[in-house]
Amino acid sequence: MKLNKLLSASLALLLGWSGTALAQNEEDALRYTRLGLQGSARIQGIGGAQTALGADISTMATNPAGLGMFRRSEANLSIGFTNNSTNSLFLGRTTPDERSTLNIPQAGIVFSNRKDDSDASDWRGTSFGVSFSRLNNFNNRFTYGGTTSETAPGIAEYIYESALAEGRTVADLDDEYTNGYTSLAGLAYGTYLLDVLEDDQGEYYLPTERFGALNLREELERRGAQNQIDFAFGTSFKDKIYLGASLGIVTSKFTQERIYSESETDQDTDFTSLELRDEFTTEGAGVNLKVGVIVRPIDALRFGLSVQTPTAYSFTETYNRSLYTSFNGTGGAENYSASELPGEFSYSLTTPFRANGGVAVFLGKYGFITADAEFVDYSNMRFSEDEDGSGFSGYFSGVNSRINDTYKSAMNYRFGAEGRYEVFRLRAGYAISESPYKNSTFDAKVNTFTLGAGVRLQNFYTDVAYVHSNGNSLYAPYTFDDSSLNPVVDLEHKQSNVMFTVGMNF
Repeated sequence: MKLNKLLSASLALLLGWSGTALAQNEEDALRYTRLGLQGSARIQGIGGAQTALGADISTMATNPAGLGMFRRSEANLSIGFTNNSTNSLFLGRTTPDERSTLNIPQAGIVFSNRKDDSDASDWRGTSFGVSFSRLNNFNNRFTYGGTTSETAPGIAEYIYESALAEGRTVADLDDEYTNGYTSLAGLAYGTYLLDVLEDDQGEYYLPTERFGALNLREELERRGAQNQIDFAFGTSFKDKIYLGASLGIVTSKFTQERIYSESETDQDTDFTSLELRDEFTTEGAGVNLKVGVIVRPIDALRFGLSVQTPTAYSFTETYNRSLYTSFNGTGGAENYSASELPGEFSYSLTTPFRANGGVAVFLGKYGFITADAEFVDYSNMRFSEDEDGSGFSGYFSGVNSRINDTYKSAMNYRFGAEGRYEVFRLRAGYAISESPYKNSTFDAKVNTFTLGAGVRLQNFYTDVAYVHSNGNSLYAPYTFDDSSLNPVVDLEHKQSNVMFTVGMNF
């Protein structure tokens, strides 16, 4: 497996510390497009396969035609406990880390207006509903560290290379030194990682040459979630064809904090250590529309189809960054620090069209088997400049080009089964999210295994589900033009979720 292929097509290879505050990249688009398993404990217990199933409040978020199957009004609430763990492998050293959260993954209410059986109308009734679904859980953290070779470059070399590539001049850096820092190169200049000679004619340089290896360490923590509220309508035609539509309003908040540090192993060099701190929060909202149909030719068989329009997001990001350096001076240690001016900017993101198809086979009173297939073309994700005219259209043009070159269309599959005995239910499921990357030898798929159980009474039900997902990704704190120089961290992600749903009919 070649390193440059891994770096160009990994599941989560972040582009690291950007030379400027503007840091949206192709992986940020994927974060809001590649969704996790959704639904009530009943639905998650069967691997999320519900396109053809219907008659569950969760159906509003995937195939609103399922609302047409409701015969009574219903309300439910789900509580979840999620544990995210990550093993980081860097330079032969594995570091485990984890984060646990309590959350509300699903809730909703449906008002059903079912016609009496004595009514001969072909249209058997209508249902209206509102549901809440958690699309993604961003809570995660990891730590890695290790000692590089003596010839491996550090972040100072990365900053120098990036500043040259961006055409930064001494005049640009002097302006930041005087009026406030707005870039990573400016921070490096203000803390003497970049410097100029007294008789310099307009060039800057790395003031010290390293002779020893570097001790690297980084701590990274992410928090937040992506949620959707759906307002849905469904109807039934002859109890054979069910139609529905829903308007989805998606909200998202993502916060990332990281602390990157380097220290020199050779005590004879001028440079001693540095620490780079970064924090940003992105908040936004989007809207989409879903329409669907379920056909029941016979009682034992159902087919479902739904489509979702692209979700149009508007985001606002706030950020700040600080750099601290230490050098060996003639009079002892010399310490410097510089902080960026706090910033804020807005931009838009459009995620791709989605299509779901499904089938469900009912085994009389003993239960059912169901399967779904979802199509998503990740190469159609697009950033755009917000209407305030921020002037980033050229930057986003480059990012969108990389999105088109990096991603492809993919299929996601979900399978599930439920067994019934009187009022008791047992469930199991499996889901696979295919890799969204083109031309990659890196295994970027995500596997999910589920188990569930429940009790169904006349006017009350309760369900429990266990969901376990695992996948791999790569991470680099910064990237050089020569990708063989990049410090790459192998990440193994595992997420376990236990959730409970209680509901009632009325």
